[in-house]
Amino acid sequence: MEPTLERTRALSAARAHLDRGFRFEQAGSLARALEEYHDALASRPQPVEEIEARLRIARVYRTMAAWDLCRAESETAIRLAHQHHEDDLAAEAMNVQVGALQVQGFYDQADDLGRRAVGLARSARVRGITLQNLGRSAAEQGKFDESDDLFAQSIDAFRSANYDIGLAVALTNAAKAALDRGDATRAVNVGREAIALARRLNQLDVLLTAVQNQAAAFASVGDHDSAEALLTEALGHFTSARNLLRQAECLEIMGQMSEARSGDPETARRCYERARELANAVGDRPLAERLAKRLGSVLSESETADKRSD
Repeated sequence: MEPTLERTRALSAARAHLDRGFRFEQAGSLARALEEYHDALASRPQPVEEIEARLRIARVYRTMAAWDLCRAESETAIRLAHQHHEDDLAAEAMNVQVGALQVQGFYDQADDLGRRAVGLARSARVRGITLQNLGRSAAEQGKFDESDDLFAQSIDAFRSANYDIGLAVALTNAAKAALDRGDATRAVNVGREAIALARRLNQLDVLLTAVQNQAAAFASVGDHDSAEALLTEALGHFTSARNLLRQAECLEIMGQMSEARSGDPETARRCYERARELANAVGDRPLAERLAKRLGSVLSESETADKRSD
């Protein structure tokens, strides 16, 4: 077989594995996605394909909360990207680390890396990814004016790039930021657009995250029946996919609903305790600390009620 023909077939095999892996990843089948991405690495890929495989592996490890493995793979992807002068891929791999650092509460490190990625981004798609990650960090730190501006820029970039998956993610994060800011009505409206787009794209993981956020928004405006229906859908998926972080977030919302709707501190307590266990298991410090405060408040109210009844 001629070397050029053999090489072409090898390249086709690597790309096929990357494509299949991405479909599994978007469907929440993380183990299958990892298999395909590792198979891509074993298929004698071109440098660009190797970089893509490694950053995707890092992204899956991030979803699995395997922080050390995520960092190792993303750093390898960044090194290879710099070596081959692939600035866009270097920026994209940096963004994987940015997301991992944010979940662990290391916002200063995440922001520093995100700003470096903005300088490297060459395409509208990767620029949009970076801006929405910086927007998420700003929102998590309560810098809502800054986050609104960054989300708006990222949405414009995604629309320019015709990158609908990124647009759905940005809209989902913008809805969450609006909710955290106390604007539940805006959160519901933006969330509807995010959910409709994710359903059209059949992006299950993005869809369920948007659904989870929408449930929280519905709960905030007192529409508990709609919130409960959405949470049941989301929690079932995240439990099946063994996504501990998303399970914890769903349980937090359920605890809030128990407090608001039925005044049931015992159910709220159980939800918060289980959610805190899961948050600690994946190393999400901000979420674990927030849940500890909610749990303390519920226990305090329960003790006060018990004293009144004596």
